[in-house]
Amino acid sequence: MAKKLFVPLIKISFMLVVFSCSSTPMPNHYQVKIPDDFFGIVHAGATKTPEEYRLLDEMGVNWILRTFYWNDIEREKGVFNFTGYDEYVEIALRENKKIIAVLAYETSWLYPDGEHKKQILPNDIPLFLNYVEKTVNHYKGKIDAWEIWNEPNIIFWRGPRKDFFELSKQAAIKIRETDNNAYILGGGFWRAPRGFIKAMYKAGCFDNLDAVAFHPYAVNPTGSMKAYDRFLNVLSEINYSGLIWITEAGYPTAGWYPTKASLEEFPSYIIKTIAGAASRGPRVLLWYQLFDFYNLNETPYLKFDSEKYFGLAYPDYQKKNGAFAYELCAKYLPGSNYSSDIPLKENIPSSIICFCFLGGISGNNILIIWNDSVITKKLRLQIQGTAFLHDISNGNITPVQSELEVGKKPLFITWNGDSIPKLFK
Repeated sequence: MAKKLFVPLIKISFMLVVFSCSSTPMPNHYQVKIPDDFFGIVHAGATKTPEEYRLLDEMGVNWILRTFYWNDIEREKGVFNFTGYDEYVEIALRENKKIIAVLAYETSWLYPDGEHKKQILPNDIPLFLNYVEKTVNHYKGKIDAWEIWNEPNIIFWRGPRKDFFELSKQAAIKIRETDNNAYILGGGFWRAPRGFIKAMYKAGCFDNLDAVAFHPYAVNPTGSMKAYDRFLNVLSEINYSGLIWITEAGYPTAGWYPTKASLEEFPSYIIKTIAGAASRGPRVLLWYQLFDFYNLNETPYLKFDSEKYFGLAYPDYQKKNGAFAYELCAKYLPGSNYSSDIPLKENIPSSIICFCFLGGISGNNILIIWNDSVITKKLRLQIQGTAFLHDISNGNITPVQSELEVGKKPLFITWNGDSIPKLFK
C-alpha cells in the first residue's frame, strides 16, 4: 500500500465503520477532527478570472477539482499540448488553491470517426498510460492529488468492468512510478456499489492508492448520509485501511433529476449534508459545483437539464441562495472537533438532530440543530456567554435567545469559550 497521510483520521474512519454501519451500537463517545483545509468546489477556477478567485476566497474554498481530459492534452497521437491547463494550474497555485486533477476518458483518435465510447480497450491501455505519465510528469510538484477516472460504476465507463479494473490498477502504478510523492485517489464511486468495489479491490486496484473518492448523491441529505454509511460498510467488508475523499456532493435546484432541491430549501440541504459528512470523518468535501449555467433572470434554453443548476453562484459571480450556507460551514468548521456526545441533552425528542463542532481555527464553537419532524419544537439552550445565530440564507447575525424554535431549517449557532452547550425542554 502507498504511504498514508493524515493518519489520525484513519482511526476515526475505522471507528465510524465499526459503530455506524453495522448492528453494533454507537459508542458513548467518539471524536472527529475536521482538517483545516476541508472544503473545496468542483469545476472551480475554470474562468481563471480575479472575480472568480475573490468569490472562492470569500467562500472559504481550499480545493478545486478539474478533469485533465486526455482528448485535450493529446488531440493528435504522440503530440502533447498542456497549454490549456498550464494557465489554470499557475493561477490556482498563485491564489493558494490546492488542485485535484482527474485523469479520464478517451481521445478522439482512439476510435473511428472520433466516437466517444467511455471505455479503453485492453490493447489501448498503454496509450492511456502514456498520457498519464506525460501529464503527471509535466505537473510534478504542482498537483496536490490525482484522481483516476470518474464514476466508473455508472455511465462514465461503458466497457467490461474487468477492463476498467486493469486500467485503474495500471494507472495508479504509472503515477507512482512517475512521481513517488504523488497523492493518488481511486474509485470516484457514485454511491456505494458493493459488488463493483469488492471486485475492484480484489483485482488489486487499491494497492497504490492513498485514498478512495466517493460521491454520496441522493434525493436529500438524509439519503446522502445513508449512502455514506453504506459506503463505509462496504469498505469495512474489504478491510480497507485508507481515507475517504468526498470529491463530489450536491443537489441541483432545477431540472428533472429527482435529487433536486428548491432554491428555498437549498441552504438547508447544504448545511445538513456538510454537517453530517464532516461528522463521519472524510478527508475533504468538494461541493458540486461552483457555477450554474444561467444567470438568475436569464431564460434557460435547457431548463430540464439538472446539470445546469448545481452551482453555488451564477455565471455573473452573484451568489446563489445557498452560497452563504456553504460559506458559514467553510468559515467555522475547519480545525474543529466533532464530539458525538455534545451537546448535552435532557428530554430531547428523537427528531431533533444536532452536530457540535468545538475549537475551530476561527476561534468559535458551532452548534447546528434542526428538527426532522414537521412540527416545530421549542427547546432551551444553555451556553455561558453570548451566542449568535447565523441566518443560513443571507448570513445575518443575531444574538441567540435562551428559547429556540427548532424546525426543518437548521439553526447555525456560534459562541466563544469553553462552555459546553446543553439542550433541554
